[in-house]
Formats: sequence, C-alpha cells, structure tokens
Amino acid sequence: MIAWLPLITPTAAAIFLLVALGLPLSLALRLRGFFAIAVAIPASLAVVAIASVLAPLVKVHWSPLAPFALGIVVAVLLLFCARRVGPVRRNGAGVHRTLVPVGAAALGGLAIAVSLILSMKSADAISQTFDANFHLNAVRQILETGSASPLDMDLAAPGSHTYYPTLWHGFVALVAQLSGASIPLATNATVFVVCTVVWPIGVVLLGRALAGPSTRVAIVSGIVSAAFPNFPLSLAGYGVLYPNLLAIALAPFIFTGIIQLCGLSNARRAEGSSIVAAALLTIGSLGAAIFAHPNAIHITLIWMIVPATTLVYRALRGRRVPGWSGALVEPLLPRTARRTTALFGLPLLGLAIVVAWAIGRTTDNPWEGKHEVPGALLDALGMTPRLEGHAWPVTLLFLFGLVAIARSHRRRWVGYGALIPLAFYVIADGFPASEWRTFFLSPWYSDPWRLAALIWVGALPLVVIGASAAAAWFDLGLRSSARFLPHPRISRIVGLTFGALFLLAATQGAGAFAGVQYVSTKYETDAAAPLLDTDERALLERLESHVPEGQVIANNPWNGGALAYAIADREVLVPHTGGKYDPRINEMLEGIATGTPQACSLSHELNARFVLDLGTHYVFPETPRAEPYRTISGIDSADATALTEVDREGEAVLYEITGC
Repeated sequence: MIAWLPLITPTAAAIFLLVALGLPLSLALRLRGFFAIAVAIPASLAVVAIASVLAPLVKVHWSPLAPFALGIVVAVLLLFCARRVGPVRRNGAGVHRTLVPVGAAALGGLAIAVSLILSMKSADAISQTFDANFHLNAVRQILETGSASPLDMDLAAPGSHTYYPTLWHGFVALVAQLSGASIPLATNATVFVVCTVVWPIGVVLLGRALAGPSTRVAIVSGIVSAAFPNFPLSLAGYGVLYPNLLAIALAPFIFTGIIQLCGLSNARRAEGSSIVAAALLTIGSLGAAIFAHPNAIHITLIWMIVPATTLVYRALRGRRVPGWSGALVEPLLPRTARRTTALFGLPLLGLAIVVAWAIGRTTDNPWEGKHEVPGALLDALGMTPRLEGHAWPVTLLFLFGLVAIARSHRRRWVGYGALIPLAFYVIADGFPASEWRTFFLSPWYSDPWRLAALIWVGALPLVVIGASAAAAWFDLGLRSSARFLPHPRISRIVGLTFGALFLLAATQGAGAFAGVQYVSTKYETDAAAPLLDTDERALLERLESHVPEGQVIANNPWNGGALAYAIADREVLVPHTGGKYDPRINEMLEGIATGTPQACSLSHELNARFVLDLGTHYVFPETPRAEPYRTISGIDSADATALTEVDREGEAVLYEITGC
C-alpha cells in the first residue's frame, strides 16, 4: 500500500476543488445537510466548465484562480437571489441527516476504491488503451497553452477550431497544478474521486429521491453504487473513456433534479430542496455533464421518456398531483391548461430526441455484439454485460424491486423506465450491424461496451427499491427476535450491521471480480504492453535530460511514443493516433533513418531533431494505420546511418538526428 501514498495529495486536491468551489454555492442557495453536499458536486464542475470558456476571453491563464474567481461571483449572485425566494428549509440539516448518507456513500466508494486499486496496480499507472494518448496529452496541452476552452482543444487537428468537451482535462489540469502531481498521477486521482466520491454520492441522492430519505435507503443506496461492475469500474478501463466516465457519473444528479421538478421524488421536503434548487441542480449537473461529454444529452433524453409520459398521463386524468411536501394537492394550472401543455409536451420531447440523434451521430464502427437476443437479454439481466459471469444477487434485488413497485401505483413508472436502457443494450449486443441498429445506437458509435455502461440507468432504481424492501423485511424480523434477547437495541444494531455487510459482500461477488479482471488487462506493463512497458516508460521519464526544451521528437503514436508529450513535457510530431496532422511528417519519416535530402529538409522545417523508437507492439495489433511509422519502429541501428543513439532502456531507444 505504500506505493499508493503518492495518490493521496492529488486526490485531496480533487476533493478540495469539489468542496471549495461548490459548497459556497449550495450554502448561498440556503441548502443544508446532505443535499447541500450533493448539490455542491455538480455545481463545482459547472463552475469549472464555465470558467474554462470564459478564461481565454478575458485573457486569464488556466489555473485554480479562474474557477475560484467565477465561483465567488456566482455565489454572491445566488445569495442575492436566494433572499427573494422564500423561507429557508431546514429539513435537510442535522448531523444525523448528513453523516448517515455521507457515510453510506463512503461505504460504496470504499468498495469501488478497492476494486480500482486491484485493477490499476500502481498510483501512476497508464491505461494501455487507444484513447490514453489523447486524454493525457490534452492535459499537457492545457498546462502548456494556458487554455482549457473546448474551442481551443486542437490536439488531434492542429489549427482547427471545432468544439471538443474539455471539462475532464481542465479539471485534471487543476489537480496537477494544485498538487504538483504528474499528469498520470493527477489523472488517476481524478478517476478515483469521480468513481468513489462523485458517483456514490449521486447514487445515494437518487436512491433517497426514489425510495425515501430514510437511513435504510441511504445505506443500501451507498452499497448499491458499487454493485454494477460495468459502471464505474469497467469504464475506467475501456477506451479509456475518461470524459464519458465523468458525464455518466453526473447522471444521478441530473435524474434527481428532474424527478424533483416532476413531482416524482419521495424526498424533496426532507432534503430541504426547493423548486429553484431542483431547477439549478438539473441545469448545473446537465450542463457540467455536457461539457464532459455530449452523450449526457442522449442519456438524459432516453431516461426522460417514461417520467414525461407519466406526467402526461396524470395531466390527462386531471387528478391531484404530489405537492412539494409529498401530499396530493390541486395543481396550479386549470385542467384545460394542463391537458394542453401535456399534449404539446410529449411531441416536444420527441422532437428533442430526433434533433439530438441527428446532431449527435458518430462514426459507425463495426462493433457488433457477441450474443443473439436471448443471450444479450440474459447478459443484461445478469447485471454484468460484456463481462464474464453474472451478479445474480443484484438480479435478485432487481426482481424484489419489481415486486415492490407493482404494489405502489405512484412508483410504477420506475419499472417502465428500466425497459428503455435494457432495450438499447439488447439492440447493441443482440443484433448484427444494420441501418436500423445504427439509427438507435449512433450516438454511442454503435458500441455495445458503451451501452453496457448504461445498464444501471434502468436497473439501479429498482435494485435500490428492492434492497430497501429486503432491508425493511430483515429489520422487521430483527425487531421481532430482539425482544427475546437481553439487550434488544444492541442486538438490533449488530444485526443491521451484519445485514449491511452481507449486502455489500453479496453485491461484490462475481460481478466485482469480473470487473477487476477486465480492467486489470488494460493496465498490464509487461514486454507486450500495447502502449508503454516498464522499459519504455523509464526511457520517457528521462527524456527531459536529453531533449532540450523546444525541440520536437519524431514518434509513432501507435506504440506509445505520443506519451512523451504528457510524461516528459517534450513536443512530439504526432500526439494522438486518430488525428489529422501535417502531411510532411509522413514524408520525413520515410527517409529520416538514412538521412535522405528530402527527409533532412523536412526535419529542419518541422524542428524535429530526435527520433523515438518504442518498437512494434501497437495499441491496435498489426493495424495498417501504423504503416507510415514503420521506418522509426524497431529500427536496425546498422542501417540507420543518420541516427545516433542517445539513450536506451531495453529495446526502447531515443535517437538524435545527426546525419542531416
């Protein structure tokens, strides 16, 4: 565990940013207790996102000063507005009301943290996956240029000015600046905080909104946050999709805000919420999630179908609606106005979905599923899609949840809401490539892995409700049996503790093991590592002593050479595998080893004085896209008459161009 001590400082820096940026905004809204802590998380990320856009416009270099300055301004504005909203709600305050849900989230977060530690193997491990080049190098670009604006992220296409969401990268850059950590270390610290702090708190918040603000619901929600190995664990390895990880981790906050506004929440008054707070929670968390990854829009829209339909049904029935206290009250709008609004509301949602799917189309990759429809359905209901084995205890809780809501007319919509994410995954994993499959799945690159990470969207609410019902039955049995024991209160506490630990163990069985096994394969650093083995990384960490600042390195991005930029802070010609770069680079690489006149001339034009050879183990094995870089991969020193070896670690070599 000593090897993990370096992670403490950047992790503390990341948590400090979430608290120091967001909590003043929650307090300005006069929120208290757990709800104030929960709202602070998306609020802080929203401030970072907005600051990343505004900072370049006012010529401010990206640093913690930018979001903190903006946070102060926003807090003052919210404090000014909150005075005109109405009386302060104190229901969410109190040590017990705060510590229990926070402790429950910490319980789930601890379980996830253990899985991450077992998977990643070291504090500064680098994911051996395709997108690792881009995400680590994007942080370096922000630190170097001083801009975290999504309009300035041109790493994959230098000189272009297209929009690319940069909330993840901007936040990691802040963590690195505050803690002094390396980019890999700051990245992993942010992974830990998103997976073990942001996600569990969001799940507890959503669980309380769906099943009630009781101690029992808080504890089971915290435990359930660690029950789905496909999220957040496997997404910390797949891709590696850091921005998606952050966007999806914010989804429970978005959903909570929406169901509070829709009158579908069981905890609005108990949380000390208000219409203004719920609206800001929804807008702030959705806005922050979009700045992390635009897929947040699509996730929110497909989730909203059932709640919106429920509201329309209620409006057309013309009955009383749940008030802010939870009691049924007469609606503010007359019956005719409600029905008119309802009839227009669903078509507007449908139009929003059509527009989002049209604008959010991605490249249609040939990623098909591995099952027929029955197998895909079984995989989804087993709660471990795309992974080995099944988490049947979680499935059992899911079925308990179905039974529980079947008896509750007001919560029946939760069951219908589970069908849509389930259907999307079955389409992804159970059907071959086709135009209609692409129509549904295009926002996710038609990728079953990305849809597998969303199974929780439908399943988690039912698992929370089912676990809460099971816990209530268990507690009832404890109360009955404890009367016959010498110390009934102590016996009940011991029994509840045992029950919580049993639930945690049951939900961390085969599913968690499968998740750990999968993610572990993405962090292997042996000689066959796709990006960086231990020798190659050791060489990169020494580059600063050999390559003068301002000099450029010719590299092959497919074998990990691009990470010289993130690790050693030395510019490389090709910082990402999937980018669009100067065509002169390929011309130069063709003859640089032997020093042809054309290659030498281009090396001077591109300011490239060094060549990095990290061999022929590629992140995509034997990919033809690595063909332009073959001349600088696995170089035979006897034939490389224009190159002089400068440093070597095993088979990894740094050359200087001396024959030009």
